[in-house]
Amino acid sequence: MSTDGRGLDHLMEQNDTELDFLSAYGGVDDGEKGDADALFAAVHRFLLAGGVVCEQQDAILVFEHGKVHVDERGCWLTFTGDHLPLVSSDLHAPGFVNASLAKDRSSVTVQLTEWSLEQRRFIERLVEHHRAA
Repeated sequence: MSTDGRGLDHLMEQNDTELDFLSAYGGVDDGEKGDADALFAAVHRFLLAGGVVCEQQDAILVFEHGKVHVDERGCWLTFTGDHLPLVSSDLHAPGFVNASLAKDRSSVTVQLTEWSLEQRRFIERLVEHHRAA
């Protein structure tokens, strides 16, 4: 075994340092947990990156098909539309709490407490649905 190679710890430390800029695009750790304001900012950046025009009023984002507002535990997200592409089980992943999906799937409200791949996919699916409509 060679002793002149870099160790795994060094490699991981180097990558952590070099990849910090990715947090501006939603984070580098899919299990990332942060404070509610950071979560709100991540959701806002993600919506803007998806082409959603948002109007920010303090700790509230308003957009054509919904809104996001922040509280001490996370972000409340509300989307409305015809036949949202969701089923109840979509709202039971980690990081989703206090979820409510209308029986006719015309609206969904959920509190996001994490910013992970599940939350990004959820929002992306709703944004794509509205683009296709």
